[in-house]
Amino acid sequence: ARRLPARSGAPRAAAARTRDTLLATTKNVRNRGRSATRLAATADDIDPPPRDYTGELRLPTEPVVENVVVLPAMLFPQDEVLLPGSTQVLHLYEARFLALLDEVIEKSGGLFAHITFDTSDVDNGDGSSRVGLRLNPVASLVRVEEIVREDVGAKVVIVGESRVAMIDVVESEPYVRAKCVAIPTMGADGTLAYKPSDEETAEVEALTEFIATAVDDIVRLVDRLLTDATSETNADGDPGSTTTADSLWDLSNITSEIEWGHAEVGNLRRAMGWVEGPQIGLDDLWEKKGQEKNAPVQMDAANWLKPVSDEKVTHSELQRAERLSFACLQVAPTSSDSDLRKLASCRKVALSTSYGLMDRLKLGQIVLDEQRNALRAKVALKSVFGGSGASAGNENGALDMDGGMGGGR
Repeated sequence: ARRLPARSGAPRAAAARTRDTLLATTKNVRNRGRSATRLAATADDIDPPPRDYTGELRLPTEPVVENVVVLPAMLFPQDEVLLPGSTQVLHLYEARFLALLDEVIEKSGGLFAHITFDTSDVDNGDGSSRVGLRLNPVASLVRVEEIVREDVGAKVVIVGESRVAMIDVVESEPYVRAKCVAIPTMGADGTLAYKPSDEETAEVEALTEFIATAVDDIVRLVDRLLTDATSETNADGDPGSTTTADSLWDLSNITSEIEWGHAEVGNLRRAMGWVEGPQIGLDDLWEKKGQEKNAPVQMDAANWLKPVSDEKVTHSELQRAERLSFACLQVAPTSSDSDLRKLASCRKVALSTSYGLMDRLKLGQIVLDEQRNALRAKVALKSVFGGSGASAGNENGALDMDGGMGGGR
């Protein structure tokens, strides 16, 4: 892992990231996003034109303090971004990753950093070069939801919860440990550095309503496409299994379907449930550590989902919109390989701090509209030609609910 230089000017950097959480600067959107997002739709759709920001820029009256936490981390290829609201299953069997899991359980409250990387040539200074890793400085803070011990290793279900900024790698053996700070999230009326105008708030509400409607439509279409009215008979003449709407979205035994490696297993219905769940961020872990900031926090003691059982989870409209902007970027069951590549590009954009809430919502609007149109076409084909949903599937004739970004397919 490449050692990243420590940042200077922390208060100014924090304020800048806070402002960019809502609305990215037009310059960054124009220059950085063009190649990464072109696959998702037309350039005009993804690359927003220059716009006037009509909200209120807030200048912090006190220095912004960033709480630095050292987290264990796992590295994944750059196309395997795990956004907040997405779910993944890992089969850990190497000694170093089982040691990482022990630290996550005993010291970091069941949280670790999910960091993506790409490879690049590094100059050795003597005319030769070697292949190195370039780590993405923006990572996902993930929570361990379930651990299933196996004869070989353990299967671990993880859920993306929020974003963190990696400021330094402190260890690379036996596994990566990195200094991270929280990326600011939405408050009730915006962020620490920016308060949106009534016009901008109305636009966010309209996009949120569109996305919520599109999600409902997609869930309904998937139910129509992939559920069976009656049991089918297999080749031996025995009754086959019936796919119901409940079983279609059920992930309770998903670990049994992952043998080796890892795979994304989430779906829209599960992600929408996450939207209504509690906000879990790195600053929350910092607070649980108390005055001794190096104090270990056990996963069971953290009890991150207690607000759910206590029915104390509340989100403002902007907070809910932010969570929705991440959670809506899920794999559709009719996704082709090209669709998955497009979605991977969209997710990289959504993870970046160069883009803000409005950009992510518009990206989600485009992705969901494309998925909905594709599903409508599949349902129409099924109604015309009959048969099960698989006959109206992708180019391989397969419709996997837990298709995942490569692994599940």
